[in-house]
Amino acid sequence: MRLPALLSSIALLAPLSAHAAEAPRLNAMHVLGSHNSYRPELGPAALAHQRQVMGERSTGVEYGHPPIQAQLDLGLRQLEFDPYADSAGGLYAAPYAKDSAKLAIMNRPGAKVLHAPVVDARTHCLTLAACFGEVAAWSKAHPGHDPIVIFVNTKEEPFNTPAIPNPPLYSEADLASLDADAIAAFGRSGIIAPDDVRGAAATLREAVLAGGWPTLAAARGKVLLVLDSNPRIAQAYRQGHPSLKGRMMFGLYDVAEPEAAVFNIQDPKAEEARIKALVAQGFLVRTRSDADTREARAHDLSRLQAAVRSGAQIISSDYYPGAPDPLGLSFVVSPPWFTAAPKR
Repeated sequence: MRLPALLSSIALLAPLSAHAAEAPRLNAMHVLGSHNSYRPELGPAALAHQRQVMGERSTGVEYGHPPIQAQLDLGLRQLEFDPYADSAGGLYAAPYAKDSAKLAIMNRPGAKVLHAPVVDARTHCLTLAACFGEVAAWSKAHPGHDPIVIFVNTKEEPFNTPAIPNPPLYSEADLASLDADAIAAFGRSGIIAPDDVRGAAATLREAVLAGGWPTLAAARGKVLLVLDSNPRIAQAYRQGHPSLKGRMMFGLYDVAEPEAAVFNIQDPKAEEARIKALVAQGFLVRTRSDADTREARAHDLSRLQAAVRSGAQIISSDYYPGAPDPLGLSFVVSPPWFTAAPKR
C-alpha cells in the first residue's frame, strides 16, 4: 500500500478506535428501584391493621415489598432505607416488647429503620446495619453484579402528635456511624465513595462535570450510597469534609455547590426539563414513576413516561414487575430499558 493510502486508512480508523476506547461510565446506567424498600408486603391482616391504626393516612402507604434480597433477585438495582438516629438504643423498642430477640436488637445503639415510630414500624430489617447486611450478603453471592444504588433517607423531623415520639436530631457521631455501618457491611473497596469520583479534581462537582464517574465495568460488584436528607443534615455531613472527602455517601446539594453529584427529583412530570439538563451535564438523577399509590389506583403511566423521557438514570417505584399487589390493582411499572431478573 502506498503511503498516502496508508495514512488515509489510519485517519479513518483513528476516530473509531478512540470511540471504542470510551467505556460507558456509571452515569450511563439505567436502573429500576424500589421506594421505601424495607416496608414488608401487606397481607390482608397487615393491611386491615394498618388501616385501623393509621386511618385515612393509610391510603398513601398501602404498598409493600418482598425481602431485600428478593428485590435484588427481581432485577432492582436501587434501594431505599429510612434510618432514625438512636445513639443510646431503645428509642423505638416498644413495639417489640413481646419479642425478646428483636427487643434486644432495638435496645442496642445504632440507627433503626422504619417508616414512622409506633404507627408504621413494620420493616424487613430493624437496623441500618442489618439492611446493609442483607445487600452485602446478596452482593457476595452474586459477584460482578451491576452497581447497586442505596438511598439512605435520614429521618429527624418532628411528628408533633402525642401518639408518635419526636425523633432526635442527627449528630456528627450519628452520621459517622452511618458511614461506619456501610464500611462494616461492604468493606471500603465495595463502596463507590465521593473520593473515588473526585480523584485529583478540585471538587466533586468538577470531577462529575469532567466525566469522573467510574466505568460501569469498574463499578460491578459495588454499591453507591446517597445520603437523602434535609438541608441541616446535608450541611452537617459535609462540615469538615469538603467535597465529601472521607465520607462514604454522596449527598443532595445544589447544582452550584462543590459537593453536587447526585439529585433526587421526585416529580418528573413537573421537572422533566431540569432532569434532562442535569443528566446532560453528567449528574446522576433519581426520580419516581409513582407516589402515594395515586398512579396505581388510576392506572396512570404518564409519570413513568415523563421519567423515561427525562433520561433519569434511576427510577423508583412501588409497582415494579414482581412487586406485591395488596390492593389487586394490576398496575406494573416497567421502563423500556428494564429487564427483569438480569444475569448480573
